[in-house]
Amino acid sequence: MSKCINTIADGPLKGHEGRMDRLRDIAKSRHTACAILTVLAAIWHFQIEQVVHKPYLDEYFHVYQAELYLQGLFREWHPKITTPPGLYLVSLTYLGALSLIGFFDYVSVADLRRTNLGAAALIPYYLRFVLRKVTDKYDSMPLTPQASQLLWSEAEFSHAVLNMCLFPPLFFFYGLYYTDVCSVLSVLITFYFFERKRKKSMIAAGFASLFFRQTNIFWVAIYLGGQDVIRNLALETPDLTRRRNITRADVVARSWHCQCLYDPTIRNAHLEDYLKFALSVLMAAITKEKFRGLCHILVPYLALLLGFGLFVGINGGVVLGDKGNHVASIHLAQMLYIWPYIMFFSFPLLFQQLLNAVTPQQYIPSPLRIGSTRHQLPRFVVGLPIMLIMVLIVHFNTIVHPFTLADNRHYVFYVFRLLLRHPSIKYLGVPIYFMFGWAAISAMGGFSNAEPANQISKPRFPLDEQSLTVIDHNLLDWHNIERGHRVSSAFCWLLATTLSLVTAPLVEPRYFIIPWLVWRLHLPSTTKYARSPSAMKDMKHPEKKQTNAFVGWCKVILYEQHDHRLWLETLWFLTVNWAVGYVFLYRGFEWEHEKGKTQRFMW
Repeated sequence: MSKCINTIADGPLKGHEGRMDRLRDIAKSRHTACAILTVLAAIWHFQIEQVVHKPYLDEYFHVYQAELYLQGLFREWHPKITTPPGLYLVSLTYLGALSLIGFFDYVSVADLRRTNLGAAALIPYYLRFVLRKVTDKYDSMPLTPQASQLLWSEAEFSHAVLNMCLFPPLFFFYGLYYTDVCSVLSVLITFYFFERKRKKSMIAAGFASLFFRQTNIFWVAIYLGGQDVIRNLALETPDLTRRRNITRADVVARSWHCQCLYDPTIRNAHLEDYLKFALSVLMAAITKEKFRGLCHILVPYLALLLGFGLFVGINGGVVLGDKGNHVASIHLAQMLYIWPYIMFFSFPLLFQQLLNAVTPQQYIPSPLRIGSTRHQLPRFVVGLPIMLIMVLIVHFNTIVHPFTLADNRHYVFYVFRLLLRHPSIKYLGVPIYFMFGWAAISAMGGFSNAEPANQISKPRFPLDEQSLTVIDHNLLDWHNIERGHRVSSAFCWLLATTLSLVTAPLVEPRYFIIPWLVWRLHLPSTTKYARSPSAMKDMKHPEKKQTNAFVGWCKVILYEQHDHRLWLETLWFLTVNWAVGYVFLYRGFEWEHEKGKTQRFMW
């Protein structure tokens, strides 16, 4: 964005250089997202404080337990609390410190709720760092016009981070005393230390994240462990990417003899490429040259898994309290529900993907045209078996927890009432799950106006003669043609998401927050400038295209060199947050058997 503003300032906007510089500095500032979020979260917290004076719903249990900790009664535990005591320890630390200097004589519910307000102010910092690392992973690769869409401006970084922090199921709990905000922060801190290669700090942060929510183990151990293994496999070896005529036998041979990792871009991948990737990782990892090194790499993650296993063994289960109503089970339907969840909240980011897949290009307005994505649609021979599997999951594994239909204060209650209204309705969702799932995964690979490249280019790493004789070099398509998020990113995300969701019998929007957040971190930018390199010529001479300086500047900020989907996402999130917040605060109701007590709708 800074380049955009500087370019225009040299032309029609030269008289506004000071204002442009100030706007540029604000947009680039890494503190912008944090400042805006803190203000919005504080307003939300203040509104709740004015209307909801007493603990509401699960807050009652958390506030009760926090008060016990503040009194030093660490051995007492409320039997309805299922999560570990991380939230109460954080509250004890900061409220205890303030009380020592005379700030508090009495701790109120609002004081405890400010725990999450403070955590919310820290989330943008760690999100920005992780997003930068996820985006910069490919900077060592050659840049092509098709790949340039993965570049982000500084303004887009701040904007994307702000949007992630405004994610409605997360933003809602900034003002309540629940565990989710601190849980998200703890996972992001673990990701932060992982990206900075500080293993000891990462282990400590990983263990700390388990004090907020048990399912965080799948993100701090399985997801990060998988990322670490893949990065080390690809670090010193050529990167074997997909060609249409490469077989599984080729992948096995190449991975075994040369430790080459088969990891194509998501944009160029089909379902069988995910299977080939898993096979490639397995074969490359068990070779004598790599096995010992990978065992050393996995030590921190195995330590986390061992610690979690000891906790489960000693505790007699995953949850701490109310074990009868929270029994771990195999709930595969959770991996169907996540796709409408992602589509509902992220349709400003995904609607172009679906629009360009089902609509001829000549009927799509030019601002929404990203190139046909039909070649990325699943083939019939692949899509049909997947949909049949989904039908079987819906038929045999649709689990409706008693809590889901017993509490009409949650929006999920009304979703399941609709799904269960007629036995056939739940099957009608299968095509929706399938298309939304395809759109979510494909979006991680970005958009391209060009079809997948088929030309052969030289490998990025030299190979010896022996390795070249294993497979004919013509079967290889080395990945220096274009860059993009790869199958490995989607594979690790799918694995961790599956493990964290299918073990939960209860369907709650809060359980999908971290899976959505990690998915959102892997969405590339799609600015018009990135999609159309010729746009840069126009912006070098804006006076030829636009005589009105202010209009030209607005076009740059809103669309031409800024991902316009971010503005749509911001507007959508603010709308949803306002609607949910308004209903929560001012559209309460009463149950007949609890007259005089206000019930409120929430996630």
